Order: sequence, then structure tokens, then C-alpha cells
Amino acid sequence: MDALHKNIAELHQANAELTARCQAYEKSLEGAVQQQLAHHLTVPPSAGLVPPQPLSALITDRGATTFMYSSYSPLQRTQLSGQVYTDTQSLYLLVYAPGRRVALENTLRDQLHQKFRLVDSLADALTPAVAGVLLVREDVELMSTALNYFSAALKDGADLVLSDAVFGYNGATALYQSDAHISCTGCALVSRALLDRCRAAAKDPESVSELLDAAARLSERCTRVPQALLHFERDICAEDAYSLHGKRAFLISHVLDMTGAPIVMVSAVPVLRSMGYEVTVLGPSDNGSLQLFRDAGAAVITRAGCVSSPALWGLALCADFVIVNTVVSGRVLRALSDTGVPVLWWLHDAFAGYPHIAHQIPKTIAPNVEVYSVGKHAAAAMHAVRPEFEIKQLIYGLPDYSKEDFPVYDLGYANGRPLFVTVGSFERRKGQDIFCKAIRLLPPEVRQKASFLFVGKAADREMMDAVRNLTADYPSNVFYCKRLSRDEIKSLMQQCTCLVCASRDDPMPTFVTEGLIFGKPSIVSEHTGTAGLVTEGVDGFVYRDDDPAQLEKLLCWAIEHPAELAAMHNDCRALYERYYSKEAFARTLTTAVKELTEKVEQLNNK
Repeated sequence: MDALHKNIAELHQANAELTARCQAYEKSLEGAVQQQLAHHLTVPPSAGLVPPQPLSALITDRGATTFMYSSYSPLQRTQLSGQVYTDTQSLYLLVYAPGRRVALENTLRDQLHQKFRLVDSLADALTPAVAGVLLVREDVELMSTALNYFSAALKDGADLVLSDAVFGYNGATALYQSDAHISCTGCALVSRALLDRCRAAAKDPESVSELLDAAARLSERCTRVPQALLHFERDICAEDAYSLHGKRAFLISHVLDMTGAPIVMVSAVPVLRSMGYEVTVLGPSDNGSLQLFRDAGAAVITRAGCVSSPALWGLALCADFVIVNTVVSGRVLRALSDTGVPVLWWLHDAFAGYPHIAHQIPKTIAPNVEVYSVGKHAAAAMHAVRPEFEIKQLIYGLPDYSKEDFPVYDLGYANGRPLFVTVGSFERRKGQDIFCKAIRLLPPEVRQKASFLFVGKAADREMMDAVRNLTADYPSNVFYCKRLSRDEIKSLMQQCTCLVCASRDDPMPTFVTEGLIFGKPSIVSEHTGTAGLVTEGVDGFVYRDDDPAQLEKLLCWAIEHPAELAAMHNDCRALYERYYSKEAFARTLTTAVKELTEKVEQLNNK
């Protein structure tokens, strides 16, 4: 018995020691987290940061500070390093959250903006001092900077403030809000003046849902904070990206980079918006084109592997119209077949991609789906594996860059000589080696009269070696540039003499189209979509059989006749306006959307 009492005493002592160690560890970890925040958040010395004050409502202590930074998603951590503190402590806010709010309470402890009160009823809390109310419909985690950013927008005159958000347990799904419509967000800051109007219009002035809906309708100065300040642990739903009552268009892209397919898909956004649609784009992580979609007025949802995983495909079922981009999204297309939602499948793909993806292409096209391509070359690539598919043409439209006010750069490649340019990633199907061989075949006295520029990222060693060897042999007039900015590309198109596309397989090269905008002719392979639209010797030239000798003859003529090339300007502009202008694209896409939606509506009514 004495031994038993001794063991119990030892257990009590060990438990006390363990408790003391845990408390010490929590304190040290809390300090480390605060140091991390201090390191990641930019706070101007003049900010006069106010020390945290006690909250007016009871907050359950669940170690919120300890896990605050570590619980942020990768996107939130990245954004945190660029966030700037603004002194907003003069604004008194209410946080109105009458429902479940465990996560909210935990993260409210760490807010940099401390002048607020958490309430579960508005009637008695709306004192004259209240400047705005954060309406919270569901439990949500706030970044420590959330109230600071919301208050700063309110201070700048906004009456409704939304922010980007992440979703899921680990925040793997991100929503970038649209500036063109107000989504059915579950959390937004409303100014006091707008709140009073919303309460007057609502049947239940204490209903968060009614107040958020009224705020979306009545807001006159809505601001979207481009930071993922909110984290919902549930999965994203359509209402997070769309408004409650608008028509919905959903666009699916397998990449969000600066390659041709996503860039030309951006051009569909303003057309759909002009037809009354709110537009949301689904794609993987941003690699350059996400901001282009946002600038065009679309909301963007990102999630790694979204095209290969069906986790978010259900969002398309909540839309009124869907565009699926490229053959890579074939699995998505199969999932949306026979669903009653109009789906336009837009093909931009070369022959080279089909052997790897053909098994995912449906055998037949469902009645709710219609297939379009950017030209005859892209259609032929699909017909090589599915000859029975009916494919219509939808050639992309590009803005008239020549009429834009962009910075002009003297890139220094021409040196007073005619400049021949090719742009595109270095891979075998792009044919940079063919262009190199053609340059070598030129008579020395002719070659010396011109300059040649290769622009693109090296993806194939053979292509890169061909260009490097050429630049080494002719360093005075053959140049290589890995990457140019959009404004530099525009300057290049303005300054060059002729575009050269030596691709073995290229549906519709965008850099050739960009040259047409500035009235510049091109020399293209027969294996490009452009070749089917060019009138020989009028607005361009076509060579055949991937033959460097044929390309060399056309280059030689072009170098020796710069005046004749310049005289093709008006015909090149006419080719752009006829097929590639925003107006031409808008007409074609508008007709396609109307015809497909009417067809599917009739099918659904049967």
C-alpha cells in the first residue's frame, strides 16, 4: 500500500512538471510567432501601433496566437510578407457574428486593429461611435491584418469591403474576387451609413444573410482588398464567387501562365460580361495570366491539379454557361457531358499533344456540348483522333495594341537593318532549328543586311543549341532573348520588319497575330493555323514541307525588298481586323453562346 501511495505521488509530481513545461513552451512559442509576424509584416516607424486592448466580448482561449501564423495557407504567408500596417485605431467597429464563431473568436485575439467589439446582436450595440460592422455569416479565420485592411478601406471612403479568401482545411483553394460584381460572400465590412439602409430594407434587421444581400444591392462604393484575409475551412461553393441573382459563366483553363491558350481565353471575359454574365475562371496556381483575367473583370479560383481532379468541377453545374479550354481538359468535358449545362469546348491544341491525352477524349459529343477551334489546324489535330466530331471555328480576338498608350523601348536589335523576329518556347514543334538553317543558307552579303532575333524560354536542348551556335557564329546580327515584358513585346512588334514562324505544328501563333496588329507581314510554315488565312504575297508568305531552303528564298526576297514589305501594312491590318480583332471575335462568340444556350434550353424543356 505504501508503494502504491508513493507511485501516485510521483505521478502527481510528474503531471505538475509536465504542465509547467507545456505552459513555458506555449509562452516561448507565442513569442516566436510574434517575432515571425514582426518579420513578415511591414510596419512603418510612424504608424504608432496601438498595444492590444481587452476585447469587449468573451473570447475562448484556445491557443489562437500560438497557431495563428502556422495555420496560414501558403498564399496567406506569401502575401503577409508584403502587407503594410495602416493606423486605423480611430475607427470603432463591431464584429457581428450571431452564429457559430469558434475560429473567428480565436483569430480576433491577434488583430492589429484593436478598436472593435464582438457582438451577437445589433439592436443595442449600434451606438453613434460605430463606424462600420463586419458581418460574419459563418465561422471564419481572419488573418491578423484583416480588420486593419478592412478599416483602411472604410477610411478611404468604401461603404462595402470584400477580400480574397482561401478554402479547405489547409487553404488549398484560393478565391480572387472580381471587381465587376459583388459575390455572396460570408464575411464583409459594411459602413454604418450603408448598414442603416440595409437594416431598413431587410425583413429581419438582425439577419446576417439579409444584410449582406442588401449591402450587395445597395452599395455605391464597393472595395475589394486584394489579399486573402479570410480562411473558410469548408470547400468553396459557387455563391462565394458569384452574386445571388446574376447569370453565371464558368471558364476552365488547364494553366494560368502566359502561353497562348490562357491569354486568348482572357478575351472571352469582356464579351461574356457584355452579354450580362458574371465570369469566374478556374485554374491551377498563377504563373502570370491570373491578373489579366482579373483586369478583364473575372473572379479567379485556383487549386493545384484542378483539371485532373474532380473536386471543383461541380462548380460548373451551378453556371449558366461553361467554356472548357483546350483538349487537356478532356476529363472535365466528359464529366460535364449530358448535364444540361451549355458547354463550349475551345480547342487550341497542336497535333503533338494528342498522343498523351487521346484516351481522355470522349468518343461522342453530348447534346449540351459544342466543339470550336482557333482555326483549321487545331480542328485537323482533333480530327486525327476523332474524325467524326463537328468542329466550328472560333478564332481568338486580341486588343488593338497599336492604339494603346504603352511605353516605347528601343530594344537595340535592328541596328538600322531590317529585323526578322520569332517568338515562342524553344521546342522541336516550334521549329527554331529550321529558321537557323535558313539563316545559314542565306548568301553572306544578304545575311549581313538584316538582323534576326529569337525570343523564348529554352525547353529543348537541341533547339537551344542551334540558336546559341548561330548567335556565336554571327554575333553582330543574330540575337537571343529569353523573355520580354508585354510592353517590350509591343515595342518589338512596332519596330520589327517581319515575323517568322517556322513551327512544325502550331494551331494559331499569337505573336504572328500581334505583328498583324502593327501591320507587319509574316513568313509562316504551312503547318500553322495562320497559313490558312494568309493571302500569298499580299499579307504574308507561306513555305512548305518544313524546308529551310524554301524559307531561305522567302527571307532573301524580304531582306532585299524592305519597301515592298512595308507596303503590305494596310493589308496586314485588314487581315487582323477581319479575323483577329476584338470586334470579330465578339461577334463570333456572341453568336456561339446564344445558339448553344438556346439549343440546350430546348433540350432541357423536352
